[in-house]
Formats: sequence, C-alpha cells, structure tokens
Amino acid sequence: MNYPVDIGKPQGTVVYSGPHDLFHRVKPVLLAFGDNAMFVGKEIGQASATDIAGLSFATGAMLGFLHGYIVYEAENLPVDRYLEVVKTFLPAIEAGLADLCAKIQGKDYGNTQAALETWAVAPRELIGWCEKHRVNHTFADPQLRLIERAVKAGKGQWDFAYLYEVLKQGAD
Repeated sequence: MNYPVDIGKPQGTVVYSGPHDLFHRVKPVLLAFGDNAMFVGKEIGQASATDIAGLSFATGAMLGFLHGYIVYEAENLPVDRYLEVVKTFLPAIEAGLADLCAKIQGKDYGNTQAALETWAVAPRELIGWCEKHRVNHTFADPQLRLIERAVKAGKGQWDFAYLYEVLKQGAD
C-alpha cells in the first residue's frame, strides 16, 4: 500500500489475505516488509481487492489535488501554500467519509446537509473554469454525469452517499 521506498520501513503497509492462522504464524517475518502487516480477510483475493479499493481512493484524491494545483497556479495564488490549504480540508473530509459509510450501511440517503443538486455545482464550476482556461476537465466530466444521473432519477435532494447506488448500477 506504499511506494517501494517504504518497504521495510516503519510506515510500510502490506496487506495480506488467506488463512488467518497462517498469517499470525508468519507475521514476525512479514513485519520485515513494514510495521503495518495488515490482515484483511481469509479469501485469497481480498488483499488484491483492498489494494484496488485503496488505489481508487488515492487516484481520485491525487487527481483532485492536481486539478486544484492547476487552479491555484493559473489564478496566481501561492502554489507553495496550496498543500496547507488542502490540509485544512482533511478533518472535514475524514468526517465526511465516516458519514458516507454510515449512510451507505444504513441506506439512509435522505438526510443531508448538501443535496446532490448542490454537489452538482462543483464539477460544473470546475468544467467551466477549465474550459475558460483551456485545461483538461476529463476528471470532472464523469463526476457531473454521475450526479446528473441521480438527479434525473429524482434523487436530486438526496445525499452524496446515494452515488454509491448509482455506481453499483454499472455503466450506461
């Protein structure tokens, strides 16, 4: 779950799946790869699935960071401060992720502070900004399509967590 440079270091995380008793028996050896030897499940493919899930989150977050950096740069904001600005969002993002999990697990999409119709503004604004500044917006396009799909289905007043259901429906 890290870059190769982190292998064997305390921050190194390697995920494992398979027989639980085998994992615990060989865990002292596995810790040579990083202090966080994480057992995720008994099915062999569950470690790979955990990696894919983590990469999905990381890729989206990193692409979002890059887009924000481009905006900062183009608007002559101090790019050396952009990371600090992003860090101020992290507590809210962490709380938002916990809220998403709870809403998905409870199938409770109606209780929201920001409806999907409100969320649609973000990718629309980003796409408009990108068009004005001749910046690639293919990252924001599918975000808007997902939200619009939910809105067209009558879920515009529902929570962002409802997009979980839209994503599970597969491609158009």
